[in-house]
Amino acid sequence: MSSWTKVSADLAAAFDAALPRSPLVERRQMFGCPCAFVNGQMFAGLHQERLLVRLPDEAPKRPCLMMGRTMKEYAAFDGALDLDGDEFKAWVARGFAYTQTLPPKAPKATTAAKAVKPPAAPQSPRRAVKK
Repeated sequence: MSSWTKVSADLAAAFDAALPRSPLVERRQMFGCPCAFVNGQMFAGLHQERLLVRLPDEAPKRPCLMMGRTMKEYAAFDGALDLDGDEFKAWVARGFAYTQTLPPKAPKATTAAKAVKPPAAPQSPRRAVKK
């Protein structure tokens, strides 16, 4: 089993530079790694020294294995820093374009919405009906 390595600062900077300049792009961390979302769906991210892009046509050629499981629809580009800057940006742009065609993902309930509901009002006891 290989040891986990943190995403390098150079790769994170290349990722940020490659993200489309759109108000629809949301950049956030997942498991400590930079990722990008559109309409609540992840379209690109980094893991160790790999670029992950949501491209179902590329996924069979470049399977993305995470914790022993294949991430459906995602292609993994090992050694992402070896990609030319324009090539890196083009892959991310393709993932963004594809993911925009998917239906928006419903947002998860916030912690406040998950709070315990107050107990229901007590119901009056039913009387047994004699026949």
